[in-house]
Amino acid sequence: MHKQIYQDILALVQTPTRYTGNEINAVKKDLKKVALTFALVFPDLYEIGTSHFGLQILYSILNKHENIAAERFFMPAPDMEAYLLEKNIPCLSMESQRQLKDFDIIGISLLYELNFTNILAMLSLSHIPFYSRERENAFPLIIGGGPCTFNPEPLADFFDAFVIGDGEEVAVQISNQVIEFKQQGDGQKKTLLKLLSKIDGVYVPSFFEPSYNGNGIQTLSPLFENYKIVKRAFLPALTKDSFPTSPILPFGKPIHDRLRLEIARGCSRGCRFCQAGMIYRPVRERSLEDLIEIAHTSLKTTGHSDISLLSLSTGDYSNLPQLMERLLDLSQGYCNAISLPSIRAEKLTPELMNIIKKVRKTGFTIAPEAGTQRLRDIINKNLTEESITATVKNAFNLGWKNIKLYFMMGLPFETSEDIEAICSLSKRLASTYAKGKTIINVSANTFIPKAHTPFQRCAQITLAETKEKLQYLKDNLRHKKLNLKWQSPEMSLVEGVWARGDRKLSKLLVAAFEQGCRLDGWNDKFDFSLWQNAFEETGIDPLFYTFRKRDEAEPLPWDVIDSGVLPDFLKKEFQKAKQASLTPDCRENDCTGCGVCDFKKIKPVLYEIQKTDKKTDLIQGAGLKRIPDDAFKKFELSFSKLEKARFFGHLELATIFQRAIKRSGLFAKYSQGFNPLMQLSFDNALPVGMESEEEILFIYLEKDMALNTIIDNLNKTLPEGLCITGCKHFNRLKGKNQDTSSYIIKFSDLCLEKEKVAAFLDLPEFIVEDLSKKKKIRKTDLRKSVKKISFIDLQTIEMVLQKYNERNVRPMEILTKYFKIDENLIKKARIKKITCV
Repeated sequence: MHKQIYQDILALVQTPTRYTGNEINAVKKDLKKVALTFALVFPDLYEIGTSHFGLQILYSILNKHENIAAERFFMPAPDMEAYLLEKNIPCLSMESQRQLKDFDIIGISLLYELNFTNILAMLSLSHIPFYSRERENAFPLIIGGGPCTFNPEPLADFFDAFVIGDGEEVAVQISNQVIEFKQQGDGQKKTLLKLLSKIDGVYVPSFFEPSYNGNGIQTLSPLFENYKIVKRAFLPALTKDSFPTSPILPFGKPIHDRLRLEIARGCSRGCRFCQAGMIYRPVRERSLEDLIEIAHTSLKTTGHSDISLLSLSTGDYSNLPQLMERLLDLSQGYCNAISLPSIRAEKLTPELMNIIKKVRKTGFTIAPEAGTQRLRDIINKNLTEESITATVKNAFNLGWKNIKLYFMMGLPFETSEDIEAICSLSKRLASTYAKGKTIINVSANTFIPKAHTPFQRCAQITLAETKEKLQYLKDNLRHKKLNLKWQSPEMSLVEGVWARGDRKLSKLLVAAFEQGCRLDGWNDKFDFSLWQNAFEETGIDPLFYTFRKRDEAEPLPWDVIDSGVLPDFLKKEFQKAKQASLTPDCRENDCTGCGVCDFKKIKPVLYEIQKTDKKTDLIQGAGLKRIPDDAFKKFELSFSKLEKARFFGHLELATIFQRAIKRSGLFAKYSQGFNPLMQLSFDNALPVGMESEEEILFIYLEKDMALNTIIDNLNKTLPEGLCITGCKHFNRLKGKNQDTSSYIIKFSDLCLEKEKVAAFLDLPEFIVEDLSKKKKIRKTDLRKSVKKISFIDLQTIEMVLQKYNERNVRPMEILTKYFKIDENLIKKARIKKITCV
């Protein structure tokens, strides 16, 4: 019953394809035939979650095991959440629409502190108790993973366990242990947690007892002698086995709508403010050969045109020029862009610069972090003003139009001169190098001291200080080539509380959820007044967690977590910061003694620089075939768009067909120029939610292709609900659009009154006015556009419409403007455009 009501709701919400779940490369298993069900929960909107590479990795790894079924959940948007609450429908999985509470393991991605209220929202919708102590049964077992677990304490009361560190091997170990536990039939949650605590990287918060001194400082006491510290899980090397070569192709517009290649993990530059640079050590590169093979396979399985190179420091990859050259050879014009988000000036060799000139540019970010050299040395940025200047100059010369400069406010030992220098440096760069249509976006955000960094004991500046510094930037960064952007100071305050908090914050999260806090990471959804109410209700003082320096004797909430970086190393780095003394990059210098590497199992994985080989990769089927324009011919394809496919918007549909054509092995004609586009067009654009037995698209394919081959190849690659029903050579003389369209409309709640239909059909005319695309008033006679309305049964009608002044009139316009039916009632109706015989 839930599933049917859920499908009805989809017709009413914005972007329904966030919830349909019929994406290409999604894995659907018979849940009755597997030993373990694993819910992968991303507590943010679909377009964010489907862009996250970590989720893709876990989904692929778990589903490779025949006895494990992993399915996805995302935070519903506000309109969807409201409908689910109204209809008492729980969160349902994308793949099988199974309830969240029915899964054995619920694995929640913890990437961003401002997503925490979304976790409670999803648990509440699913009727799952918030606190782990209230969930007496072993299942569902709720586990968190991701960078926020390096201070898991603010969420400790809600989770049964956390995974600290790399999750690829741990996720499988946990799954196998749970399967074995289920087979043994013990059923006791504590027994299972004891078994899981023996796995490297697994933190069970209930095995530690919190206590608080008179100042409210938390100390954790272990309940078991052999479980006092939890060591981070390490993946020794990045291999092909753990890479998702058939990632799910999201619908809609995901934040990162391109093939994502993780070229390396970890960073050795040692920025003292950067948590990621500490907790993902050591640097582990993927081999060049592995990356080319992965890209070749993934381009075939996805049909992507753009590639993004993922790494904390992409420019440091040992064989970056060779990688980019071979990726371009591999795609042979079908790769429109390679995203190279940032690269230092000293890495821009002439060879690399020539390669960069060949690809369409996406965004480019330079992160000085601080305006003065003094403060950059304090934070160990190892970046000079000369290097920043050269990088900006080179980026603009190589064709980038938009450059982002990233700065932080409130860094330790910051002075007013440092804030002033942000303005002077940015304006100097803009005046000197930003010419024509180029622009420099300056991003300024509040520094938040994070766990396991040399600055973890520092104070975060107050809200008033943040606003004062921000106002100075607003007043002094006025330049026609500069655009200032910033995170809300209030958002930074709340983020800082959660980043540095302890278990006392569990009541704050519940209070914030009950106040209505949702999607706090979105500027248009964040409401600081609700958080202020929650602080007041719970008696939590945010300044206790943010604007308070922690002395060396004070225990930290995250002390039980061993990130691999030695506490003494962090202390030494803080002392060096006081002296503005630099620590060199261990990649190119001696070991700095951070303690992560044992130089046996855990050590840097770097590859020797290869000589550039101009020879094209001899891999078949990755788009290497070059075809002259005169080898193509225009084809007319008819297709049906039914069931779940009715929710595809026009732009979604175009992307789906383009990628399906690439995956099918068919070769289409592209436009000329720097950004080649597939020459594909549609006869008409259907409204979202409408089905059709026959739509028409036009595409240029190789002229000798057999018509049946085109149909068969495409139908193997299209998602559920889309089907090619016919194919023929385009004939300009016979290509005139059909003037009449027939629709079957089945109402769920009501139907039209026969008397009112008869009255409409008796009218000589019914004129309505609206604005055309050119913003001009146009008049349409709806009566002359309706050829026929007839009743099939009490809830179903057939409506035949014809063009009026070359305009296609749709059924909704008739139903709303004359019959005055509410739009939501029409959306819930099933409207199908049928083939006229």
